[in-house]
Amino acid sequence: MMIASFFLLILQTLITSITAHPTLNISRFIYPKIGDELRPQPSPFLEDVLKAISVREGWNNSGDVRVSKLDSRNAKCGSSQRYEFRLRIGKAELIFELRDEVSSWKKMKKGGDFESVVNAVSSMAVLDAFRVEGPLELRVGGDDELSLLLPLNASHTGLKRILVGEDITVEVRNAQGVSLDHALELALQVNRSVAIDRQGSEFWPLQNSLCETLLPIHISGSATVAAYRARNPDSYIETTFLLRDTIELLPEKCYLRNVYRKRRCPIDSINLRTAVIEKLWRSFLGDKIYQNGGLGFLKANIKASTVVRFKMELERDIRSNDTLQGTLAEWRTRHTVERVWFEVVARIERERLKPLVVKKVRPSTEVDSSGWSNLMSNISFTKFPSILVPPEALTLDVKW
Repeated sequence: MMIASFFLLILQTLITSITAHPTLNISRFIYPKIGDELRPQPSPFLEDVLKAISVREGWNNSGDVRVSKLDSRNAKCGSSQRYEFRLRIGKAELIFELRDEVSSWKKMKKGGDFESVVNAVSSMAVLDAFRVEGPLELRVGGDDELSLLLPLNASHTGLKRILVGEDITVEVRNAQGVSLDHALELALQVNRSVAIDRQGSEFWPLQNSLCETLLPIHISGSATVAAYRARNPDSYIETTFLLRDTIELLPEKCYLRNVYRKRRCPIDSINLRTAVIEKLWRSFLGDKIYQNGGLGFLKANIKASTVVRFKMELERDIRSNDTLQGTLAEWRTRHTVERVWFEVVARIERERLKPLVVKKVRPSTEVDSSGWSNLMSNISFTKFPSILVPPEALTLDVKW
């Protein structure tokens, strides 16, 4: 009897507390509400692609656009090189951005989600091997290192700087990027040079051994450098270590040049594009070039870039004020969802996809919220021809 009274008292207390607090909802404790700051945020990997498509299609609210399908099985990737030129003459400065076309596409490796596979492919992108002729200086920073290969099977590793002398050619392999600052002489000057032969092993100190100011070339990523003499690739190259991670490749001859001599950019891919930019710059400025002595400064950057090509289906909710609704007749059922397939070509930049080409590959498919009876209500069945079927189709006699 006392136990029953005790449970009755507990029940009355619980009912009183619920009545006193009518807003009490036990589901809040079973299924707690998650604030927006605690919700998992979508990956920004495809964010730029979605924004570009929304602008192209005239979709007002890009936040309603979501990826419903992504064909990662048939996705392909290719390598390319991006060029950025900053040309400055006096106070005027122009920026040019160019890129090479992808020469070949290959299927991406399977395994993992699309984003992780694409980032893995991008991390292995390197520039094509290129040759440069001294005098110049190769530099790397951070944790990057240079490996040097010399004739007669000599090699050195763990280098940060390589000083390349006159008439020595180096081939740079597996670099992720290259940058250099180069002075341009748009008003051509007269070239003059004097050759001085150096006898035997007589070498000048560092400030004179390379004869003229070195052009610094900054390398991104750990790279391999193969050095040889332009006239005799198999001949021995004299070297000296200036520091533990700095080596100098000494020339056989030294050329004392006039300081006003026009020096050609040592990287051919940059030099070809710079020649076109110089012509455009001359035609644009005309005689104003000579007001600054005809001197200009060029900062060039080359970066290895990975380009991916894939198809994906986007889905978005169609609102009442959407432009698509205004194009439909009044008697038509209003669509609630629109799905569209796109083919995207994009480059990878800082773990994000930057769209280059976007095109629609399939017609849009709308999802209607109407029943079959509504669609067939205005159709007269007297317009359908009579259909005759054999009588066996209407019997239950099964012939085994």
